[in-house]
Amino acid sequence: MVDFKGKVALVTGGARGLGQASAVELARRGARVAIADRKAEAAEETARLCNEHTPGAQAFVYDQADAASVESCVNEVVKACGRIDALFANAGTGKFAPVVDMKKADWDFLIQVNLNGAFYVCQDVARQMIKQGSGGKIVLTASSGSTVMCDQLGAYCASKAGVLMLMKQMAAELGNYRINVNAIQPGVVETGMTGPMISQEKWQRMLVRQTPVGRWGKPEDVAKLVAFLLSDDAGYINGEGIMIDGGSTLHGFPRWYALDYTKQNECDWEALFDEYPYKP
Repeated sequence: MVDFKGKVALVTGGARGLGQASAVELARRGARVAIADRKAEAAEETARLCNEHTPGAQAFVYDQADAASVESCVNEVVKACGRIDALFANAGTGKFAPVVDMKKADWDFLIQVNLNGAFYVCQDVARQMIKQGSGGKIVLTASSGSTVMCDQLGAYCASKAGVLMLMKQMAAELGNYRINVNAIQPGVVETGMTGPMISQEKWQRMLVRQTPVGRWGKPEDVAKLVAFLLSDDAGYINGEGIMIDGGSTLHGFPRWYALDYTKQNECDWEALFDEYPYKP
């Protein structure tokens, strides 16, 4: 296990799911963790879990869709912790809707949080790392959907594709400051975002059948990868989007919805789920 003692790690979207699991994993390895999230009580709970391993974890409340809030949060973390050595830019959101039916306000919100917000966080933290003069590590949460499309997740996939390219830009431009930047591309991981889907038996059957490892992911699976990429052991990995999906995208993306393309001018998104291979 890589030692993070003496290092400060900022985890955004750290109140639950991938963020919480990664924050706890980093604390377990000795990092002092700053947890940033819009949900104060949940962020405090993550801080409590982190403090069971390494003291000094704190929760910070911010709004990733607001550039001023992000800047204020990063400044508060630096004031409280003295520095930022590692960033897991994880906060994001998703919404299912066909492109032609999606409300423009929902599209704008997804792009604002997932792409613009990720930029705000990474820019402010990168500036702090440059000021510190000792390099750093940044990991962003993209998605398997950043390179493989998924029906009814147009805004989410587009925003995460943007995150993946943002990562590559930063990896190239921050190299002289010895700041490594990479991204993870999770497949279906059991979190609050995916919970409503995974809880339904038909989606469970579909997902397990289409994932070569025979299961969906757990936040702890992702946390171990994040900790590695933020560690010195990953010092020669830069500009990479790393798929962590159990192989589910080897044959495309798990089809939460499935159109029958023989039906011209008709979009029945669930008809095929009454047929093989999704029946028990």
